[in-house]
Amino acid sequence: MNNITVRGGVAKGCELCLLGAKSVIFITGLCPLSCFYCPVGDDRFGKDVIYVNDVPVQRLEDIPKVVAEYGSDGAAITGGDPSVVAERVKEVADLLKREFGDDFHIHMYTHILNLNSKRTGVIASSRVDEVRIHITAKEQAAGREKYLKALAATGKVLGAEVPALPGFERQIAEAINAIAPYISFVNINELDASETNAERLRAMGYRIQGLNVAGSIEAARKIAEMVSVPAHICTGRTKDTVQIGTRLFRHAMVAAKPNEYVQDDGTVMYDSEGLHPRSPRARNVRLKIRLGSREVEV
Repeated sequence: MNNITVRGGVAKGCELCLLGAKSVIFITGLCPLSCFYCPVGDDRFGKDVIYVNDVPVQRLEDIPKVVAEYGSDGAAITGGDPSVVAERVKEVADLLKREFGDDFHIHMYTHILNLNSKRTGVIASSRVDEVRIHITAKEQAAGREKYLKALAATGKVLGAEVPALPGFERQIAEAINAIAPYISFVNINELDASETNAERLRAMGYRIQGLNVAGSIEAARKIAEMVSVPAHICTGRTKDTVQIGTRLFRHAMVAAKPNEYVQDDGTVMYDSEGLHPRSPRARNVRLKIRLGSREVEV
């Protein structure tokens, strides 16, 4: 099942993701919250580390280089919660816009509970184009609408990004409707299951089916029907096979050597003796794929 548009057009950030044209910048693992459904691994959550498309980065100045290797037209800044390191977000956005131009699209995520006056001011003054608000209960918005209003006043596009939690459909829909005056879309994600959150998900009574939670798509549809803004459902398959797959393909096309052949799935054919793999003389053709900083034989 692919990305589902329930109502309205697709947000700019989503358009580029679906083309594999967005680099994912994991800007920090820091976040003061402990959401039971958070899939971020123990190797990242709570740690102030940076990854670009799963490649570890030590210096902010190196981020544009990795982005360029993937031929990206934009970036998604995630975490953790990027607002916790708002100054870093601003610096990275400046670096990317200087390197790739004003049309390079940048969106970021933040939980509404982590916004405050200082962080909002920094984000508002940054060159981030689109801010996606994580919210799961309308009570979380109480007293924080002013931050959304401030961000919207600077011309940034605001949307909501929420998990499709079975059993919490009405609560999440009410939360989205509570901030509807400030947002122009909601993206509803099929609930991911990982080694990190699997035990917590089962404790909530959820059943894990593959890499996602059973019933999550149905929950997403219910939420979409109850909200007053354009809504999209992003499935696990969309993330795994479309967004990631096309990003790997673009990276392979940029990085491939003249004697290598990039296949549609992003894997690279090569001959161990240096011949082109489609040459009649090639005898030892192999397949490889680059995953983050690792090159894996497949």
